Amino acid sequence: MGPIPIARSSSLQWRREFNIKFVKRVVFNPLIQLLIAMLAASALHSNLEPSVIRFFLTVSVCLRELLVFVLPFLLFSFVAVALSAIPREGMFFVVGLMVVVSISNFLNILISGGVGFFILSGMEPHPISESKLIFSPFFELNLPHVAETIHALFAGIIVGFVNSIYPNKRVSFIIHFLHDCVLKFMKKFFVPLLPVFVGGFLLKLFSEGRMTGFVEQNTKICIMMCGFLWCYLVLWLLAAASFRLNRAVEIFKTAFPAIVTAFSTMSSAAALPLSLVAAEKNTRDKVLADAVMPLTMNFHMVGDTIVVPIMAMIVMLTFDHPLPSLLNFIMFGVFFVLNKFAGGGVPSGTIMVTVPVLREYLGFDDSMIAFIIAFYGIMDPIATSGNVSANNFFVIIFQKIRKGIKSKLAIGRV
Repeated sequence: MGPIPIARSSSLQWRREFNIKFVKRVVFNPLIQLLIAMLAASALHSNLEPSVIRFFLTVSVCLRELLVFVLPFLLFSFVAVALSAIPREGMFFVVGLMVVVSISNFLNILISGGVGFFILSGMEPHPISESKLIFSPFFELNLPHVAETIHALFAGIIVGFVNSIYPNKRVSFIIHFLHDCVLKFMKKFFVPLLPVFVGGFLLKLFSEGRMTGFVEQNTKICIMMCGFLWCYLVLWLLAAASFRLNRAVEIFKTAFPAIVTAFSTMSSAAALPLSLVAAEKNTRDKVLADAVMPLTMNFHMVGDTIVVPIMAMIVMLTFDHPLPSLLNFIMFGVFFVLNKFAGGGVPSGTIMVTVPVLREYLGFDDSMIAFIIAFYGIMDPIATSGNVSANNFFVIIFQKIRKGIKSKLAIGRV
């Protein structure tokens, strides 16, 4: 047999490299990893010794304690760094944008809560089965309680704004150093172990017989939740297009590549270059697009603010937990919105920084936390594409609001 032609050899090498990259992309995809962890827990729990289940549960509990220990540092440093980056001359613009984004996020949560109550009142999911078996970890780390997450959040806001107005090199170095350390911990350690974190708690739930029938009982509700999200986004699109159908189609076509990228990568950051191009085309204002899109990418998350509250209520009913009072839900909404300023840059950051809020105001325990993290992982493509869609429409709406305010101010001066 003669030597393989050079062209054929290079083609085979290219295919081999492509296959390796494709396999790595699939294997290291967070959604695939979470699905594998859930399927493995479901399939293997009945064949595992109790000591093995307790071992994985111990790992999950230790990871949960590490997360709770790190969260105050995450909230403080991420918020402080984000607000410190605001230039003094651009303070009014950025603060105004943040106020509009915060109001939008809060209203979305209230709307989501109302829709969630409506959907679940008509189709209550059956609680998961009670268990005679109770698995507990071998030990807990009992790490010290550094600070309340709410205090850390407000401290980050104060330090960030003060450092923005009166920049201090030492303060900037400290908060950036802390930010980088936390980010490395999350990206290099906790997020890669997320399937293990979720898997240990799921093994406990499956082994205790508390997961029977969840998918069958809640599939219809999840479909309705996703349907509501996309109907809501259509309203955003129509508002951006001033309710002109031709203009709406044009805006959607321009934003579509960014939306598809967000869905496939589960990352608003990956879709940002395409979102910038789309925003520039749709607003015909490059300066505005470059100013608004990067900020809203991390803070304005319509998909999350619609999906997470309904998911939380589904989990509460699934675990036979009463739904929150109106006051508790409003408090949950307020701190959920504030925590949005600390989730950027961390995979699954939205649900991670929401953990203390879920505990404090909705009464979530460890099993419910692990369950909603896994649940969010599955819904992440839909939520992220919803975030990117809304932000592409929001920049057009924000442009209209800004023009309206400018015109009124001009008339007032006259």
